[in-house]
Amino acid sequence: MANEQNNAAAKAGGSSSHRAYAHLREKLLRSKFLPNQKINEVSLANDMEISRTPLREALNRLVAEGLLVDRGRGFSVPGLEASVVFDLFETRVEIECATVRLACERAKDSDLEELSEFLQESMAESPDASVDRLIELDMRFHDTIARLSGNAVLRQTLANINDRIHLIRWIAMEGRRERTQQQHREILDHIRARDKEAAMADMREHILHRNEDILAAIKAAYGHVYTLSTA
Repeated sequence: MANEQNNAAAKAGGSSSHRAYAHLREKLLRSKFLPNQKINEVSLANDMEISRTPLREALNRLVAEGLLVDRGRGFSVPGLEASVVFDLFETRVEIECATVRLACERAKDSDLEELSEFLQESMAESPDASVDRLIELDMRFHDTIARLSGNAVLRQTLANINDRIHLIRWIAMEGRRERTQQQHREILDHIRARDKEAAMADMREHILHRNEDILAAIKAAYGHVYTLSTA
């Protein structure tokens, strides 16, 4: 959802600020910057051939979304502090439990049938599919449930949190394809049965939430981004 809205805004506005925002957001989600890295505004402005004013507008927008940090004398990439990552995953768990509960109450049978068909298609994805592709499929499943909850604020908040933990989710997805797909099917089965308690329990178990697992993912994430930076 967030990607669709941001892409539409960039196309519709076509301004230097929108283009800079879309470009930097993509680089941040692709871990092209290191955690805690300071943003060189002069270099970015030169590279994108824009003035500092629209660049600053884009940077401030990314700060508002939690994808950058305003240090007062400049901007930097957020670190992967364990306490912050724990809070983000805890929030994600609570939001997704709320959306799956509301989907049990509000989703139409026809919409759930479409989601079931999507799961069939995603399970048939090539075994050689990239982790990026698996994340895309996973996010679409969760975003659809959020949409079926009928609460646009919950859906938008979830999209923002997913942006902020994108790297950790990317790391955690490796080697979990079969398990993830099976859990998606079980969650959907509970929604179709309108079993809110079972759906929430399975959703809570599905999302990375144990401290030791999150710490392991953070450690792996640091290794991943620093390996890329020296490649």
